[in-house]
Amino acid sequence: MDKEVEDIVQLGKDSIVQLALKSMDQRFGVQDFSKINVTTDGKDIFVSLRNPIKYLPIKSAFYFDAEISILEKTVSYVPVYNGIEDYEKDTILFYKQTEETNKIIKFVIASINKSDEVGSIDIANFEDDMTIREHENYYDIIVVSEFQESSYKVEKTSGKIFDAEHAHLYPAPFKNENEAIWGEIN
Repeated sequence: MDKEVEDIVQLGKDSIVQLALKSMDQRFGVQDFSKINVTTDGKDIFVSLRNPIKYLPIKSAFYFDAEISILEKTVSYVPVYNGIEDYEKDTILFYKQTEETNKIIKFVIASINKSDEVGSIDIANFEDDMTIREHENYYDIIVVSEFQESSYKVEKTSGKIFDAEHAHLYPAPFKNENEAIWGEIN
C-alpha cells in the first residue's frame, strides 16, 4: 500500500467521507445517502455514496449516487431521468428523500412484498439497485442485482403488480489476474 494511502486510511472512514464530501462542492451530506462505502486498492481511496432505491416523480431528474477518488480528486455521478431528456445538467440536484417520497417508496415495497410475481425486498439490507419512476396511474420499477434484472409496474391505487419480466445476468466469463485487490475501510 502506498504511504499516502496508508496515512489517509489511518484517518478512518468518517473522516475520509468528510474529505470526499468537501471535494464535491455540493449542498448535501451523509444523511442524503443510505449506503456509504470507503474502499482502497492500495494506490487510491474511493468513496461510494449510494441510494440503492431511487424514486423519480413524473418529469424529473436527479443525481442519486456518486463515486469519489480521494487522491485523484475526481468525482463521478450521472443523472437518472423520468420523462424528460433535454434537462440542463447544471440544474439537476442531488436527491433528498422527503416524507412524501418515503411514503411512496414504502407503498411500492409493501406491494412488492405481498406479490407472488416478484421476490420480496428487505429495505434495511437492500444492496441492489431499484429505480421507481412515477407515471400517471402506475410506478415503473426496475431492479438490477448481480445476477438478475427485473422490471414491472405497480398500480398506484391497488398496489397490483403487472407486466413483470425477469432476465438472468451472467458473470464475466473470466477473471483478470491483474485485477486490483480491494479492501473496505471501516
